[in-house]
Amino acid sequence: MRPSGSGASGEYDPFSPAVLEDPASAHRKLRGECPVHHHAGFGEKGFYTLSRHADVAGFFGDWRLWSSEWGQGPIYVREGGLKSDPPEHTVYRKPVTSAFTARRTAALEGWITATAGDLIDGFAGDGRADLCASFAVPLPVLVIAKILGVPASDQGDFKNWSDAFMAGQNAADPAVQGAARAEIDGYFSGILARRRETLAAGGPDALPDDLLTSLLTAEHDGRPFTDEELLPLILLLLVGGNETTTSLIANAVWRLLLLGLWDEVRSRPELVDAAVEESLRYDPPVLGLFRTNTRPVVLHGVEIPEGSKVHGLYASANRDPEAWDDPDTFRLDRDVDDLRRRHLSFGVGQYLCPGAALARLEARVALRLLGERLPGLRLAGEPARVDSFMMWGPAALPIAWDAPA
Repeated sequence: MRPSGSGASGEYDPFSPAVLEDPASAHRKLRGECPVHHHAGFGEKGFYTLSRHADVAGFFGDWRLWSSEWGQGPIYVREGGLKSDPPEHTVYRKPVTSAFTARRTAALEGWITATAGDLIDGFAGDGRADLCASFAVPLPVLVIAKILGVPASDQGDFKNWSDAFMAGQNAADPAVQGAARAEIDGYFSGILARRRETLAAGGPDALPDDLLTSLLTAEHDGRPFTDEELLPLILLLLVGGNETTTSLIANAVWRLLLLGLWDEVRSRPELVDAAVEESLRYDPPVLGLFRTNTRPVVLHGVEIPEGSKVHGLYASANRDPEAWDDPDTFRLDRDVDDLRRRHLSFGVGQYLCPGAALARLEARVALRLLGERLPGLRLAGEPARVDSFMMWGPAALPIAWDAPA
């Protein structure tokens, strides 16, 4: 058995420009040479990284060993809510999943389609745009604002807060991310206070039918949830509901255009589902999440001490040749059901993203409408990457098309 930390290759730095620009190449090397890697250059203890599909799937499937109690990012912080272990996680997940049932998600398709069409109307005549700024960012923000029941006019603040929160994951100091969280908490604390006043004056029927009302009126052990319990949930919904879906849409469009597959998907709508699922496998918006082990672990001859931060890489697992045929090729002929079942991009088991069906719906609508409305769509420059070592997607994606004369 090698001593803890000796599995480090000495070459993999998840924060380096080379890895941030091309994580897949770095992950390929990790899988082959160093499946349990220790990165010492973060905080006091650094963190470990798992890269093989079997290890990553088992990692996210065993919450008793790999706990969320100290957060799902690289810093040690008790976030609570959905970023906790059962039974606490189960308690908080129930009111959230009630807002993302198949029936409720399907009922949003018409509204999402109309909203996406309105966004495209705003730039279709220009011939050029930044897909992210004009479409891939505002669409998910408008959708999550509608679901939560907050003013769409505040969408600019939502995006700024989310960006700052995600960028804070690059810092070992919890205060960096805490500043962004304080702004989000302050905004929603005010809304919750006003909702409680309405509830006290007029009862549940006086409240709007949205997710905030569902959370506010839900009970645990015969009592309502407190702000301290609700705000971490809302934070996760806000960030997860826009950052990841923005990246899913932008990644899919970018990859299809880059590989010359866009026209095939545009002309064959039956391929849209395959394009979305293969994009999730090939370019997952979240590269991976963290857990903390509750006892010492030896994996591939490397000792991981109890209480270590460990990064399970969805992105690497999704391209492991032990799990996938031709993993480094983006293919539209893969079995869609098999992709949905085996890629890890939305999590595993009880930690499966509750908004997965909604994100898929938004991506399908986006690909279909962009194909219909923007003839001759093409890349018009290099994308700029999002500022987070845990995320994968463009922050800006220049595109052009044949605008009407």
